[in-house]
Amino acid sequence: MKKVFTAIDIGTTKVTCLIADYNTTQQKFTVLGAGQYASRGVKKGFVTHLEKTETSILNAVHMAEKKAGLTIDHVVINVSGKHLMSELVALSSKLPQQVVTEDDINNLVLRASRVDAKSPFDVMHAFPLQHTLDTTKGIKDPRGMMGRTLTTKIHVITADKQALKNVLHAVHRCHLNTSSVIVSGVASGYAALTEDEMERGVTLIDMGVDTIEIANFYEGNVIHTLSIPLGGLHITSDIAHGLQIPLQEAERLKILHGSALETGDDDKVLLNIKDAQHRPLKKRVLTQIIKPRVEEIFKIVKARLEASNMYKISGRRIVLTGGGSLLPSIKIVAGQVLGRQVRLGMPLRLMGPGKT
Repeated sequence: MKKVFTAIDIGTTKVTCLIADYNTTQQKFTVLGAGQYASRGVKKGFVTHLEKTETSILNAVHMAEKKAGLTIDHVVINVSGKHLMSELVALSSKLPQQVVTEDDINNLVLRASRVDAKSPFDVMHAFPLQHTLDTTKGIKDPRGMMGRTLTTKIHVITADKQALKNVLHAVHRCHLNTSSVIVSGVASGYAALTEDEMERGVTLIDMGVDTIEIANFYEGNVIHTLSIPLGGLHITSDIAHGLQIPLQEAERLKILHGSALETGDDDKVLLNIKDAQHRPLKKRVLTQIIKPRVEEIFKIVKARLEASNMYKISGRRIVLTGGGSLLPSIKIVAGQVLGRQVRLGMPLRLMGPGKT
């Protein structure tokens, strides 16, 4: 049995649309079509220009539809940005039947998901983590167990209501219905992490253009998330400032020749800067601009992770995803600064068109 899903990633530099069918037997997605279009109306997870965002979404969707040979009307979208908040809450309820049922757990999750109409936030996700039955703590699945009182620790992720409304409004203006909304770091974790990593503990670091989305996983659950307003654009800006060149040329140099670490040949490699002077540049100079910023980014990430008290719980494995993770040698620098085993994450359980 197959089901067709469409996901839209609304980023700062690009909007990406992916249409795929899901094989329930194989538990894998097969890509049917993908589209990508430059984004000009989003910054750090906030819509800053509605019409430009709408245009980007429409073009990305049309490209994906053309390749897939389908017309879609329901989509899953992601949200990111510093307006996202992560907290743990504990809620309790009496058990009238003195036996824990699925409904008992769901009712606690629903209570955690409710917000006052005047609240500036909406609940994005509510993940039940651990349960206490009477005085017995640390129960992972209490269903069917007997007791009088069930207490559940729930990880709640909220988003700024107005920021979320504007993203949804941009999607709806494209005549698309939103079937669900997911936090970017959570989505990246589900896509790139193995079940063993999520069970034993792992930190997912999704490196975007102007935000870094982080999600900590443990015992199969998302236990904490955070967003840091840093990203690849900060590295590009450093290059532009250091070499006195336009941002577009700085981005080109970063993509084609950038690295987070120097090599022995960097003094021998000459790069041509496309400016009025067409001056040559030693690759070593470019790397010396990039490396300090990359180190600073991961030092800030480490400080924020340690402040969250979730760093030790989520194990000794780091997985990097996102466009920023494609910078050569960034995995090595991340490992040195963070003091963890680091790997680059790629989508799992995903197949290309026609593949089985």
